[in-house]
Amino acid sequence: MTKRPLLLAAALISPFAHGAEPEPDENPLMYFDVFRASGYGAFGMDFDKSHGQLDLWQVEAQTFLSKPINFGPDLSLLPLFRYEATFLRYDGILPGFPLKDEDLHSLELPLYLIHSAKDSPWIFGAYLKPSLSTDFDHIDSDDIFVDAAVGAGYKFSDSFYLGAGVAITDAFGNDTLFPGIAFLWAPTEDLTFQLIGPAFTATWEATENWRFGVDVRAAGGVWNIDDNNQSRVIDFTSYRAGLHAQRRICDTWWVEGGAGVTLANEMDLKTSDGLGLNEAVLGDLDEGVYGYFAVKKEVW
Repeated sequence: MTKRPLLLAAALISPFAHGAEPEPDENPLMYFDVFRASGYGAFGMDFDKSHGQLDLWQVEAQTFLSKPINFGPDLSLLPLFRYEATFLRYDGILPGFPLKDEDLHSLELPLYLIHSAKDSPWIFGAYLKPSLSTDFDHIDSDDIFVDAAVGAGYKFSDSFYLGAGVAITDAFGNDTLFPGIAFLWAPTEDLTFQLIGPAFTATWEATENWRFGVDVRAAGGVWNIDDNNQSRVIDFTSYRAGLHAQRRICDTWWVEGGAGVTLANEMDLKTSDGLGLNEAVLGDLDEGVYGYFAVKKEVW
């Protein structure tokens, strides 16, 4: 579960969200991946306060559960399902280090509720994401996290959308409130800049089958683990910045690969109510490098 929520941005700036009739060649979900399977690895992140380094592997699968469910002409529900497995591996640590290698899992059910009208440039939305984030050693209520958000967006032109919202993470636990903004700007037919919650991308569509771009986004997570029969929360904050390339393989199926650096890495261990543990040896990590690969279907 990424630490920074999506803040409804994808829903707020999609052409589907503002209610416009799509052109014959424009799918209303064009800014969503209706299915994606990916792998991500981050390596060589050294602890600043102690010996050792962290390597991280992740695999993810995400899909829409259905096409948009309409409640009248102006209100739609978009249900998703997402699974992520994260493998934390430590090297060179000293005896007594408070963390061990972990296999962590997140099962999420993000739900978008979008209100828009064809005759209005305004878009309103709500977002709810219940999730189970755990090591599966012992599952109880501490392994359940709920994020929520509300937001609004405005269509200034066919090429520029701007949105803002506020989100709460872990609403029934160690809750934190985040404001956020989102935008989509397409100054030309082959250039797109978008900020969707914690993810910024700049994409150049070189040909019908090739895209190249810059990708900057949050890449951490929060999980509950069972540590000596006590609930503990691993909170790993990270951001990644790199260059990515996409290649169409057929119709709306694409492959994507990229590499770059990880930034602002931080590892925290907390009690279930947010009290920090072992802060003398955890905390900041140095920059690392990452690699990414995905297969995705962009539209139905």
